[in-house]
Amino acid sequence: MRDLSLIDERLDHTSLYSQVPAFSASDRAMFDVLTTTRDHQLAVVELKADEDIYLPLQGLDYWSQVECHHARGEFKEFGYFSGRELSGERPLLFLVAPTLHIHPATDTVLRYLSPEIDWTLVGIDERWRDGVRVIFRKRSNTKDLTLKQRDAEKLIEEYAG
Repeated sequence: MRDLSLIDERLDHTSLYSQVPAFSASDRAMFDVLTTTRDHQLAVVELKADEDIYLPLQGLDYWSQVECHHARGEFKEFGYFSGRELSGERPLLFLVAPTLHIHPATDTVLRYLSPEIDWTLVGIDERWRDGVRVIFRKRSNTKDLTLKQRDAEKLIEEYAG
């Protein structure tokens, strides 16, 4: 996915790094996507195609590493986002998965994250390979679930039929 504004209108698709190396103690991993908002605030986007109970924890781990590197000024030092002055605000965290493949425990785990972490859970259409369509967004700051019950029932009928 190249246009992350399909996930959230705040995301800037012109400054996008995918599979960014992440180093944490002896563990080596890759951030799915590191980008910025249109206001130059860092954003970590963790993507899952299948159900994964670790989605919020993995996203939190990556977010904390990005927060640390940002505080140290390492993104600029290593040539990321050249020509841009990054916002001093803490990074945003986006957790993205097909709606019917979001693990039931995800919501419970997200309730325990610090209120200082601005996260958004994004449920996308199951046919995301044909084009990304957001079904719902749930944000930490509003806890506002934009998927209505009748929309959920319609979606389930559509996939069942």
